[in-house]
Amino acid sequence: MADVDTSATRQGPQGLDGLAAALAQAWHGVLGSLPGDDSDFYEAGGTSIDAARIASQAAEFAPDVEDLDVALMTALLDEARFGDVRRLGLESIDRARGGSA
Repeated sequence: MADVDTSATRQGPQGLDGLAAALAQAWHGVLGSLPGDDSDFYEAGGTSIDAARIASQAAEFAPDVEDLDVALMTALLDEARFGDVRRLGLESIDRARGGSA
């Protein structure tokens, strides 16, 4: 996966952007393991209820972005791969913020 360069990308722990850190923390809290870019939501044991929990927790990273939790939950259920969920979440944040930080 190519690096995502949007206004939503912020550096956080271990060089991860803020959304990736929030997603990883929520993933770990709900599924019990830290994800890598290629981690698969379903292979990690994820269910639709887990997707809702992860999405709502991770969306707290950007409370100004309306329906980020819906975008993240949809991405988890449809895409499943952590790196793709992160990318789609960043794109959603960037669109909502008008492409400027």
